[in-house]
Amino acid sequence: MVTQLNNYNQLAKDSKPRTRVRAHMDGLRNVVSGMIEGQTKRSNNRWAYGILNDWHQLDAAYQESWIASQIVDVPAKDMTREWRRIKCQDAEEIQREEKRLCVMSSVQEAVQWGRLFGGGGILMLTGQDLGKPLKISQVKKGDLQRLLVFDRFELGAHTLNTHDVLARNYLKPEFYTVWGGQQQIHHSHVVRFEGYKLPRRQLDQTNGWGDSVLRRAMEEVTDAIAAKNGIAELMHEANIDTITREGLADALSSEEDEKIQERYQLFKMMKSIFNLALLDGDETMDRMTLNLSGVAPVLETLMIWISGAAKIPVTKLFGTSAKGMNATGEGDLKTYYDDIRSHQTNDLEIPMRDLDEVMVRSALGDFPDDFDYEWNPLAQPNELETAQAGQLRAQTHQMYMDMNVASSVQVKRELQAQEHYQYDDDVLAAEEKLLNEFDFTESEPGASAEPATNEA
Repeated sequence: MVTQLNNYNQLAKDSKPRTRVRAHMDGLRNVVSGMIEGQTKRSNNRWAYGILNDWHQLDAAYQESWIASQIVDVPAKDMTREWRRIKCQDAEEIQREEKRLCVMSSVQEAVQWGRLFGGGGILMLTGQDLGKPLKISQVKKGDLQRLLVFDRFELGAHTLNTHDVLARNYLKPEFYTVWGGQQQIHHSHVVRFEGYKLPRRQLDQTNGWGDSVLRRAMEEVTDAIAAKNGIAELMHEANIDTITREGLADALSSEEDEKIQERYQLFKMMKSIFNLALLDGDETMDRMTLNLSGVAPVLETLMIWISGAAKIPVTKLFGTSAKGMNATGEGDLKTYYDDIRSHQTNDLEIPMRDLDEVMVRSALGDFPDDFDYEWNPLAQPNELETAQAGQLRAQTHQMYMDMNVASSVQVKRELQAQEHYQYDDDVLAAEEKLLNEFDFTESEPGASAEPATNEA
């Protein structure tokens, strides 16, 4: 009975009508025009990974091409050109330590190698064992002896940290070895300055470092230099002289070919020396001039492409003036300086903090709670802008004093904090104490302030 029921169910299942489902591919297709998926030229475009570790090409381009060196050096120098202003009680001692260790030039060099090779490191020599973790709490005054700068290919990586996600060196080396040396260096002794960020899947190729800024713009640089060289070759053939002679082909096929060659070699030499041409009666000479009118727009387009790839304005990268009516290039520079400030506050935040943890302790013996700094402005105002800003600031201070919002002592303290003027702190304290003994109320012009009286 069970067997008959199963056979009946199977027969009923087989007797049901089946609907044939056809798979469809989304997308615009046109069979008549041939625009079918997989058959158009643009459908075969594919992105491929570039070579991240070809330091030979990067070295050669940086050394031989001034455009490549500009792409690397200009932003690195601008990031450190005006440096920073330290804000704490012992700022002067920290600045003296920075000058002793040449911190600004070391950071600039590390940023340059980071932009060129994808990473640069500063090795801090504190007298502690380089093979063991750096004990920051044990760094005393004067312990930071020297700063050594290396690029990422000079720092051989060992034992990548792929297990401790809470560590700061996650997906980065535990130890380094300087190229040509044997000493293992713990990662805590090295301050890392990385290039462009890479996806985590790519970090295994670079040992945790970033990508080269120059490598990303290398195609544009190569195209521009190749175009310039091709145009330079065309300049040698801008003017071509052609000579027409009856029966020249027959004469060249006879035994007189050597005499004909000597004839026109002599013609070329005489033309170059005396700037004239001697022709026979059956010879005519024409001059063909190459039209180079479309060359300049091509070069300008390539310059714009390089500028976009390097994120540097054309006026700053190539040293050219802004083009167009009433164009000054100030807008481009402002955008560029905003980008530089973004690199300072974001990309340099972590490495500068690691460096300051050691450098400040070497300057003071400990790390003060009020330590802070800010990057100085990149654009330098001219004398007129400085005078106008000072006048506006003075008017604002006078308005606040007239409204009894601020006193003259508070204005002086603000001017001193902004390093416009210097005052004696004891004199300011005495003046502030004297002002507190008087009750400043609104009075008629010319009226003097009366001392405040305390009534029982």
